[in-house]
Amino acid sequence: MVFIFCVTAQAFLIICDYIFNYLDLFNDLEMRRIWNIAREKSIPTWFSAMQTQALGITVLFTGIIQRGRISHLKTIIWILIGMFFFWIGIDDFAEIHERLGSVLKRLVENRVGENSPFVGLFLKNPSYNWHTFMTPIFALCGLGITVFLWTAFRQTKLFFYLFLGFGCWIVAQAIDYVEGLDQIESLYQEIQKTFAIKRKYGVTHTFKVVEEALEMFGTTLLWIGFLRYFAMVADGFQIQLKNATPAGDKESL
Repeated sequence: MVFIFCVTAQAFLIICDYIFNYLDLFNDLEMRRIWNIAREKSIPTWFSAMQTQALGITVLFTGIIQRGRISHLKTIIWILIGMFFFWIGIDDFAEIHERLGSVLKRLVENRVGENSPFVGLFLKNPSYNWHTFMTPIFALCGLGITVFLWTAFRQTKLFFYLFLGFGCWIVAQAIDYVEGLDQIESLYQEIQKTFAIKRKYGVTHTFKVVEEALEMFGTTLLWIGFLRYFAMVADGFQIQLKNATPAGDKESL
């Protein structure tokens, strides 16, 4: 049910993006920005961020509910994984890694000429600045999560969700990296000419839509995988709310 809802919502957002951005029926910039999948602080970005944070919360609860059955170290790792996904949701909506990339770019530009390995590495990056320092961190976190969950998810036949979910994220980041290359303009022109697309925006925006759609779908797959694992380890877990005030100890009105 969650999978159907998420996929349906994503399809709806893609259709709205096409109607309000590509067709531009209202011919209004603000209306376009509301539904623009490629733009931060839009309804699609909000949905993507909320979905990722829901994934993070699910992982957090999975770790908490197992705390009596697994080691203290594993419980901490589960909580850290949940916080990682929760942070990804915040980062996605607030453009934190893009803003940090701009900050580092300005710092590096002021230090050009200094003998620093990081400066040289940063300047050699042919794509967006944030890929230099954030991509390795994201890659290591994803690899660590995969290794940690390998046994548990393989035994419960859920590793498929983990593999495809992270796979969608990797492809999405690869597309983002390509979009930042200087040679991308010639690729856009070639695609526009080959498929007889009238507007260049139809090419550039489609790249962004595919990237964001893959990222959202990957998050959905990860969330479904963790939800199913949570259902397995919960084992009839229930939350019961109790009245802390004794029945005979009521305040007079």
